[in-house]
Amino acid sequence: MLAAFLTSPQLAFAWGHDGHKIICAIAEAKLSPTAITFVNNISKQSEHLDGKPNISFPTSCLWADTARRTKYLGSYENHFINVAENQDTIDLARDCAALDCIAVGIQRSIVYLSTDAGSKREKARQAAALRFLGHFIGDLHQPMHVSNTEDWGGNKIAVKWFGKRSNLHRVWDSGIMQQANLSYPSSLNYLMTNETTDIELNVEAWLKESFMLARENGYRDATGQKITNGVSLSDQYLEKNKPIVISQLQKAGLRLAAILNALAEDRPVSAFTLQAN
Repeated sequence: MLAAFLTSPQLAFAWGHDGHKIICAIAEAKLSPTAITFVNNISKQSEHLDGKPNISFPTSCLWADTARRTKYLGSYENHFINVAENQDTIDLARDCAALDCIAVGIQRSIVYLSTDAGSKREKARQAAALRFLGHFIGDLHQPMHVSNTEDWGGNKIAVKWFGKRSNLHRVWDSGIMQQANLSYPSSLNYLMTNETTDIELNVEAWLKESFMLARENGYRDATGQKITNGVSLSDQYLEKNKPIVISQLQKAGLRLAAILNALAEDRPVSAFTLQAN
């Protein structure tokens, strides 16, 4: 029973609650005045979604993990993309053939946010799209959400993390953050020292970046050896990957802000080219 608990993909929350709140708080701080109005107006439409129009943006970014188990069961696969271990690149036609991966979740959210909402149903859908986008951009930057099919993004790789039983996916969701003392909101000032303004809106490139981080960092220990079941991970793995986690949290926040700024100004945002086989 314990092994099943540790490896169940349904128990994984990308970045944990603190990580998702950090990402969306960074994004919120980087919004243009136009985008602040845009986000606030759409957030108010949550009255038609779940009767919670006053929820803060960082908190709203947690909603997708609850929604995938309740009203939006079909959104479960939108939190990740899996690639066969013997493949070296992401191919959306192959890896998202059923149009049920994170690329679809992001693309759909962007389209809904780019479209005027008239009816209560459309407003509710748009409010959901804002929450989904904030969450999915966070998921995309967690490398183990862009990882191997065979091990369910590291969920099936049991490890010892600083002597405690865990799995590789959970180490990246929350383990590294906890050991690095990164939390919301206390770490916000530290993480917002990155003032990068040159953000290229290339969401597909961000996806490929996370994929390479999963292959080169997530699945390999500090010596470059492949991580297998039962491996113990601690200080060396932490020191190798703490800078990656910090960078990914920062990038996710800044890039989410860039998308929302563009949407608020009616600038086109193209994420992925998707088509069914």
